Amino acid sequence: MNKFTCLITDYQGNDCNYEVSELSKEGVDTIIAKSKEKDDWVGHIKNVDAVLTRHAVFDEQVLNLMDRCKIIARYGTGYDNIDILSAKKNNILVSYVDDYCADEVAEHTFSLILYAMRNLSLFINSVREDNWTPPVLPPIGRMRGKQITIIGYGKIGRKVAKIALSFGLSVRVYDPYALNDDMNLVSFYESIEESLKGTDIVTLHIPLVDETKHILNEERIGLIGEGGVIVNVSRGGLVDIEAAIRSLDNEKINSLVLDVLEKEPPELGSIVRKHPKIVLTPHVGYYSLESVALSKEICVNNVLSGLKNTILPSPLAV
Repeated sequence: MNKFTCLITDYQGNDCNYEVSELSKEGVDTIIAKSKEKDDWVGHIKNVDAVLTRHAVFDEQVLNLMDRCKIIARYGTGYDNIDILSAKKNNILVSYVDDYCADEVAEHTFSLILYAMRNLSLFINSVREDNWTPPVLPPIGRMRGKQITIIGYGKIGRKVAKIALSFGLSVRVYDPYALNDDMNLVSFYESIEESLKGTDIVTLHIPLVDETKHILNEERIGLIGEGGVIVNVSRGGLVDIEAAIRSLDNEKINSLVLDVLEKEPPELGSIVRKHPKIVLTPHVGYYSLESVALSKEICVNNVLSGLKNTILPSPLAV
């Protein structure tokens, strides 16, 4: 292989030692920015042949500077931080990791559902405050027999459905692109509105595109059953957060459970950090030691394949 240089902006896990070592074995030098912020790496962009990135934004202005770059490999299942049309115009391949953390995201989703439905924060805080049982017990209902609506029935949505069925939940699905191969176990709906009417739990497992931006808006949130729970571990822009907070404050829904936001991290003191009915985790649904290792391996192989002009082991956005 000719001598190439790869820029690593932000990355999965605590370090990028694996990436540097594996690329070095193939004669690829690395520049490590350790940051998603453009100012920390844009000065190198004209002189790199490949990029490994996680959350750094590659817009038209940046991509037009990338005369040498052959491939941008993203750690993760989506690529909404990369201007795909501009990448294509500049003959830059964009790869992503299709299936490296489906188990982890499904597990995180249901962990958050249980946390909210069982009101575990109240009991945990009661013990930490040197009390025992809270003086007034919350109105916690039984999980079995409740309705869960899964929006998006891909790899993750299907895994969530299997877990939900094991808890005795009645599973509704809205996904116009899904095959109805589980018809005997779950109920498929042709409209999102019908799937939401009176449901107890809503969880989202779809990409963020123009059609899905704020797919849970004020009107659709209003269809959810009294005391319902909304869970989003997919993409921050899928839920109209302001509308959801109004519904929380009006006691229409009981919990808003999030692992993703449109802006991450949120401002200090932000209502999503402080609201008593919001459960927020810091975009870690993907995380396990195994998933991080796999995503690193796939991304390095994507970069090397892109530099060698061979077939990539994982999907291309362009």
